[in-house]
Amino acid sequence: MEVSPATARYFEELIEGLATAMELAAAARARGLDPTTEIEIPIASDLADRVEALLGYTGIAARIRELEQEMSREEAALRIGDDFVARKFGETTPEEILDHAIRAAMALLTEGVVAAPTEGIAKVSLGKNDDGTDYLKIYYAGPIRSAGGTAQALSVLVGDYVRQALGIGRYIPRSEEVERYIEEIRQYNNIMSLQYLPSEKELRMIIENCPVCIDGEPTEREEVSGYRNLERVETNTVRGGMALVVAEGLALKAPKILKNVRKMKMEGWDWIEELISGGASAKSDDDDPGAAIKPKDKYIRDLIGGRPVFSYPMRKGGFRLRLGRSRNTGFAAAGLNPATMHILGDFLAVGTQMKIERPGKAAGIVPVDSIQGPTVKLRSGEVLRVDDAAEARRIAGQVAEILDTGEVLISFGEFMENNHPLMPPCYCEEWWRLEGGTRRPENELEAIEFALEGVPLHPEYTYLWDDVAPADIALLADRVSAEGRVGDGGLSVPDTPEVKAILEELLVPHHLSGDRIVVPEYLVLLACLGLTLQLEKRPAWQDAPLENSLDLVMHLSGFVIRSRAGTRVGGRMGRPGKSKPREMRPPPHSLFPIGDEGGSRRSFQAACASKPRSNTDGGIIEVEVGERRCPACGTFTYKNLCECGTHTVPVLRCPKCGQEIGKDQCPRCNVPTVCLQKVTINVKSEYAAALENVGVRDSAVTLLKGVKGLISRERPVEPIEKGILRALQNLYVFKDGTVRYDMIDLPLTHFRPDEISVPIERLRELGYTHDIYGRELTEPDQVLELRHQDILVSEDCGEWLVRVAKFVDDLLVKVYGLEPFYRAEKPLDLVGHLLMGLAPHTSAGVLARLIGFSKAPVGYGHPFFHAAKRRNCFAGDTEITVSDGRRWISMPIRRFVVENFDVSKPGLDHMGTFYSDPMQPFYVRSIDTQGVTSLKKVTSVSVHRAPAHLIQFATRRGKVLTVTPDHAMLVWDTGYLRKIRALEVKIGDRVPAEEGGLVISDEVVARETVQALDDRVYCLTVAENHTLVANGIFCGQCDGDEDCVMLLLDGLINFSRAYLPETRGGTMDAPLVLTTRIDPAEVDKECLNVDVCDHYPLEVYEGCLAYAHPKDLDKYVDRVERRLGTPAQVEGFFFTHPTSDISAGPLESTYTKLGTMLEKLEAELDLAEKIRAVDTDDVAERVLNTHFIRDLQGNLNAFSKQKVRCTKCNAKYRRMPIAGKCTRCGGNVIPTVHEGSVKKYLEMSRDICKTYAVSEYTKQRVEVLCMQIESTFGEPPERQLGLADFM
Repeated sequence: MEVSPATARYFEELIEGLATAMELAAAARARGLDPTTEIEIPIASDLADRVEALLGYTGIAARIRELEQEMSREEAALRIGDDFVARKFGETTPEEILDHAIRAAMALLTEGVVAAPTEGIAKVSLGKNDDGTDYLKIYYAGPIRSAGGTAQALSVLVGDYVRQALGIGRYIPRSEEVERYIEEIRQYNNIMSLQYLPSEKELRMIIENCPVCIDGEPTEREEVSGYRNLERVETNTVRGGMALVVAEGLALKAPKILKNVRKMKMEGWDWIEELISGGASAKSDDDDPGAAIKPKDKYIRDLIGGRPVFSYPMRKGGFRLRLGRSRNTGFAAAGLNPATMHILGDFLAVGTQMKIERPGKAAGIVPVDSIQGPTVKLRSGEVLRVDDAAEARRIAGQVAEILDTGEVLISFGEFMENNHPLMPPCYCEEWWRLEGGTRRPENELEAIEFALEGVPLHPEYTYLWDDVAPADIALLADRVSAEGRVGDGGLSVPDTPEVKAILEELLVPHHLSGDRIVVPEYLVLLACLGLTLQLEKRPAWQDAPLENSLDLVMHLSGFVIRSRAGTRVGGRMGRPGKSKPREMRPPPHSLFPIGDEGGSRRSFQAACASKPRSNTDGGIIEVEVGERRCPACGTFTYKNLCECGTHTVPVLRCPKCGQEIGKDQCPRCNVPTVCLQKVTINVKSEYAAALENVGVRDSAVTLLKGVKGLISRERPVEPIEKGILRALQNLYVFKDGTVRYDMIDLPLTHFRPDEISVPIERLRELGYTHDIYGRELTEPDQVLELRHQDILVSEDCGEWLVRVAKFVDDLLVKVYGLEPFYRAEKPLDLVGHLLMGLAPHTSAGVLARLIGFSKAPVGYGHPFFHAAKRRNCFAGDTEITVSDGRRWISMPIRRFVVENFDVSKPGLDHMGTFYSDPMQPFYVRSIDTQGVTSLKKVTSVSVHRAPAHLIQFATRRGKVLTVTPDHAMLVWDTGYLRKIRALEVKIGDRVPAEEGGLVISDEVVARETVQALDDRVYCLTVAENHTLVANGIFCGQCDGDEDCVMLLLDGLINFSRAYLPETRGGTMDAPLVLTTRIDPAEVDKECLNVDVCDHYPLEVYEGCLAYAHPKDLDKYVDRVERRLGTPAQVEGFFFTHPTSDISAGPLESTYTKLGTMLEKLEAELDLAEKIRAVDTDDVAERVLNTHFIRDLQGNLNAFSKQKVRCTKCNAKYRRMPIAGKCTRCGGNVIPTVHEGSVKKYLEMSRDICKTYAVSEYTKQRVEVLCMQIESTFGEPPERQLGLADFM
């Protein structure tokens, strides 16, 4: 990676800091108190290392580096096949050569961060043609989806390339096999909804001509009805992997294949040209410029109560598109003026997600005060534009109507990333300067002078003429001419509804004086109305064109006038921001098992006091732990350190014959070995000894919480001392032994010292010596370029990090007998220290340096840093149901992700994640914590490296779901849905499922850890609720914009793979590798579309007016991608729009401040009444249909199928025990769904039906539900009234 000397020094400092921490952590681990005596987080520096680590082919990393110096990654993926044919990596058989070559190529194409290379290809074998020749068969599995269509298609190409080199024949299909493929792919499309379904002609062409047999493992539950029991097809079940590769790989990505076939001069692929000319490659609606200008309402099809709509699609008064990037936007973040955020009821705080109409994704909202704010009408009738946040807060209570929500700043790169045609932005100062403007006019007269010289009218003095019909302009001119007066205060006209409405639509600032409207600045208005200063109509009216408003005012004024309305972008609130410590449920301080004796809180104090019988001593517990042996004295124990001072090793035994076997499998019994023993522990004495070891009094720890049991392979027990020290700092441990803090991601490329609460002197010590203009850093308001592995955390996180630092220092001194490292008393003391960033459901951490704190509850980092942490979490063959706005389609998530991936630029990162925005808008059914379903937009799709194991659940109603161990699952808990990790789901838990469009409660009857058959897992990011239906079960997604940080030394010392759950996916969310250096060429490709120029040339704005595709204008815009391979790829970035404070505007959303759903709904509808661009009645009906009615139905169903649970030990029962109490502990049992949770939205729904113009159908649905609920619970008892009720 080529970098400047300054950046090279920065990397050296990071590595030096890491080496210091590694040295200290190694000394601590050598003490033997942890499961192993070595640090368990390996260091990886680049893509080649990741591929070698992922696949285990020794020596391949060096060869990949050589090839990438000479050719593109796609060519290298093919050319590496030559090395496998030459058996350079130890292969012996043709099958092994083919297998390794295909997997290596796929790992290279997916950047070594997803599971497709290991789990997406089940096996590779040879078959026999009818003429006796051999042919190559590749068996694809569900996880192949994570690879994306391009990598899938190229894996077939690699197979053919190596096949030819080995002299193996091509596949000659039988006629019945061709028909089977056609039937099966169509059937798979019905089940999982392919991104692109090829026609029968295209499928026939692919199967008859493809030289490799694309086979697959059975992934679906359905079997084909025709062409069954074929000799060369091993299963009658639908093969999802095969269907994905044929349809979304070969058919959809045919142009990409052709490009590589030509580059490599491969024979036998001429038919691809015919396939392409036949129209095989699919295009989304957005590829049509005509479609680009149509309103898109998908983002409001899934409204949630309490989260307001700010603008309907392309409606007057909505957000006006302004093209540009500020230092805190781009990379899926959009800018609003802080005044807009306040005027919109403070619902949009910094970091709040807003679902937007286009370019086709949700955006994190950040403040940019250099763009225009909203225009409002006050109760006094005055109309004014508010650009200042302080003024917005002052007048917020006086606003009667929000006429215009202001500008939204969206960068060119966002259109490029979303493959969306450019749209005409609103006319703005930077555009005006490109057309000849020299300086901002000081007043109206100067603006008119500039315009008369031929420069377009300055945007500050341009009204929204294209929002008003030509007839209304003529009417306004007539009224002003006939009844207007010019005086000292400005132009005044009688206050009539017609004139007031037209002025409001034009956004002309004015106020009322008696019965007249007064416009203080009126010269431009008169000129555009074709009136003289004496208010007489000019001769230009005689031949005025009345077809187009802009043409009319240009004709009347003689000025060139551009549209200040531009394109309106619809938006509504998505999920609010988040900044809080990561906690398991229930949150433990220590990974020490205390069984049922700890009660529902898993309390050590309760376990110490528990007595199995009244005549026994307390504190004796029996738990399952790992069996370990001391290699020195031979003692068997459960502790990591033997009493003789030697580190113990895990003992693997065969559960059948009981013999100690040093392997994973017993060779005699052919069953997996286990590391397990049931022991009796005197937890009371162990706890007392631990307190004494760390010098803490019993009274200092009021509650110490452990875990109920251990579920890892080796089941090591964490020393109690660590839990005590965490409890003293109020910290909770995660499943891998570390502590983490979760925050929403926001991009940041530049910062100012006064924003981040760090003195200039400290920043200079950290290498920030000059600002972006080369001036020496001396002032707190200078703008500095953020180094790409430096991050800002929230102030709350800063306080939390101080507590973690104190815990680590206590640990080093009191447990390991070493010197303290951090010595931090306040957040500022930690500036310059190293952290580890990790995204949910990935298995790789990224090294980061803390350089400051944000007042907003978000994590600011460089786009490269966030791109290096993307992730995912469903098995590829998981079925989801999505809507494209026209129809509902079911398909495997792999296929959906692959089809909707922009595979021309596959984005892969160090974390094993491959992601992009969907190629067109899609929606899924989502559910909130109350069980209310609604339609939510899919904001991104991603592919991640799969862990070794996944967790597979089966329910009583026959649903099966396979997810990564850390995947968010939903379980019913006393009337609401609780999010827990898949690892925490137990047999007997009730999960929300979908049948017939309704939410029902289903029971988990089986839970097992299964081998990840694909090397990738897939995921969607779903707006707001972050939930979706997968295989008929509602569960969580992987939140793609929420990451965690941990103190580096905490991870190096306390992380152990041995703690990770044995279930498949147990390694998700664990730092199995630490990326020390971020290379922009190797991280998620979305960051390559961040534009880094200081302005856009005029050609870009002209292209926007013509709805050009951003790729056609790419040469005019400086983006990261164009800088790759040069030192400028990581520095020298600029932005087009400044902002004075990255934490301006509301810091906490009104949504999170309001307590009840009733309060949130009232606030949402009150705001809707004020916004001109929103239809309140429609909002009310949408909330009913997508939220409240579904919630009522779902909870009523759940009530009829509910369990009961014990209040003491939390045990759950499908039916009430005959004894009437818990059979385990004798505690009271209560229902899990209560009447109140079923009825909670009933009165609100009735009130909405009475207050708003809701359709009769919806009203009747609510009434039918009311009748069903009353028939279940009976009519509510009549309350006896007292005298006070009438007073």
